[in-house]
Amino acid sequence: MRVVSAFAGKLLVGGVLACAAIIACATSSPNPGPIGSTDAPPLPQACNPDPTCPGSTCATAINPALAVVPANACPRFGEFQSDVDVYSWNTFIALNWPANPSSCTANTQTSILSGQGPTVWETYPDDLDMFVPPGSKPGAWCSFNTPAAFETKLRQRTKLLEPGRLQALNTGVHKLLLSTSKASAAIGEKLPDIEQAVGGPLTDQNGRFVRYEKRLNQDEYNYLITNNLWNAAGQKGVTISFPTGANQNPGPCNGKPCGPVGAMEVKASWKVLSPQEISGKRFFMRQAWVFNDDAGDPSPGANPVTVGLVGLHIIHKTDTQQTWFWSTFEHVDNTTSSFFNPHCTGNCTPNTQTAKAPYTELAPDGGPLNAPVQVTRTTPIQADAGLNAYYRALLKGSVWENYQLISTQWATGGAPQGTPPVLANTTMETYIQSTASCLGCHGQAPKASGDGSADFSFLLMEAQ
Repeated sequence: MRVVSAFAGKLLVGGVLACAAIIACATSSPNPGPIGSTDAPPLPQACNPDPTCPGSTCATAINPALAVVPANACPRFGEFQSDVDVYSWNTFIALNWPANPSSCTANTQTSILSGQGPTVWETYPDDLDMFVPPGSKPGAWCSFNTPAAFETKLRQRTKLLEPGRLQALNTGVHKLLLSTSKASAAIGEKLPDIEQAVGGPLTDQNGRFVRYEKRLNQDEYNYLITNNLWNAAGQKGVTISFPTGANQNPGPCNGKPCGPVGAMEVKASWKVLSPQEISGKRFFMRQAWVFNDDAGDPSPGANPVTVGLVGLHIIHKTDTQQTWFWSTFEHVDNTTSSFFNPHCTGNCTPNTQTAKAPYTELAPDGGPLNAPVQVTRTTPIQADAGLNAYYRALLKGSVWENYQLISTQWATGGAPQGTPPVLANTTMETYIQSTASCLGCHGQAPKASGDGSADFSFLLMEAQ
């Protein structure tokens, strides 16, 4: 793992994020926008009162200013985990703001409080869009959610080739969830140790597999396209160094910055919701086509299905965090009902895989084949409880009040290996929670070309 020490001095006075956005500061009067505004609850102690540090300052109202992703670190006298966690919450709100699909940007005429989708991050290209087969090239930015693009993806990556099945997919549902493991099949084939460590599918209390998707923002997209890094041949002999935002000089996109924010990747975990969970309206819900595996084998169950967001990793490279910021969020029901049965009898050993390879989710009649995994949290939530309560109250009345920050891992001057040293999402690192470290794992990420480091991104291994 490459440990960056040259910027440690910066971190001692600036180990937290600033934001290019104008976000309401804790010391100013609330200035709510005309849409979806709400007054904030009392500020917790963890909130930064410094108005010069908007990215790490608690929002005081939900308004369109929050729809801009915080872009950089801001100067502070010392290093404070609470500031970094505030940044994570501000980023969570910006990325989950409803999007305008035609521009792949936030729709500031509506509000995150609406709970509507697609969210901003859902308009980003996923790994299937980016790492296309030889002889083809990724589409232009914001071209990945059209019906034609969706059908192309289906034809390339799934076994639904019969005209009747493809016609049946023409329903306006454009979320395709193939992967039933945090590590995709492409990565698992190249790095068997990673696949073994992840542990295979996670089965929820309804007997359904959790599905995963991975997406990247426009800055990272521009970097990969400009430098021909979306294919394995283009990566060979190249030193990978993802962009860090507008201040990067010279920029890695033909000598210019690749964008104003820096490279970002989002990994999401989704569960298939039961009718009771749908009617409960506690999840951010989307319609999706789900498959049995990465190979695109059809699921014998009903399709499309309603899925609910249960986990979200957000990683962001900035000029003060060359080893990226690593934020992870979960639904509050994960370890109380969705993946935990307090009345469990029989197979109840915590965090133990129940499905056996080759992994098959459903029987031909659509019934579950695997016992639920009894998920417990082995490392306590490390984000400040008052801070989580504050932001959840700020989002009250929307589905987003049901999500919580687990923590943010980052390289501080005193702990370049990452603080906190262990960080796990119960739906993504279920079986390795006690040893999981974002920096520790991703620091070993190689290029698909096999001749060097991928700068903490396993996504590059999916290049063909």
